[in-house]
Amino acid sequence: MVKIRYSVLFGFSSIQIIHDKIVHFITFGILTIEFYFIFDTQYKSLKLIRYLTFTICTIGGGIISEIIQHFVNQKRIFDPIDIVCNVLGSLLGLILSVLYQNYRKGIAKKERLRYHKLMNNNPESLEENAILNEDTNEVELGSDGRSTPSDYVNIQMKDV
Repeated sequence: MVKIRYSVLFGFSSIQIIHDKIVHFITFGILTIEFYFIFDTQYKSLKLIRYLTFTICTIGGGIISEIIQHFVNQKRIFDPIDIVCNVLGSLLGLILSVLYQNYRKGIAKKERLRYHKLMNNNPESLEENAILNEDTNEVELGSDGRSTPSDYVNIQMKDV
């Protein structure tokens, strides 16, 4: 149930919501996740993105915005529990973002390793790749007895 006194937006109003703390927690979690993935990086400056997200979303958004709201709208009651919910939601959003990015980074690393092994055409590395891809039949034996990927075209000088 929402009781609206004024129709001012952006958190400077005197809106009272029954589950206000849950709204703070979820909102700051979502905003932090969105902010973290705004930047298009190739895993080169992830530490900088983490610090920037922590500084802007957690400290700036979670703490400083609550203090500023109290000064902008004097009818608004300052509640330190709102700050705690903002910070916890923002930290959870940041942790989930970092875990997801590390998961995606691990998958990309496995794909690069798999591609590198296929392109080097090392018999022992291709055996490892065959173990990784048990479900597919991507590795075949060529005419020289070496393993080659199934989409690899083996053209030799005698064929020309």
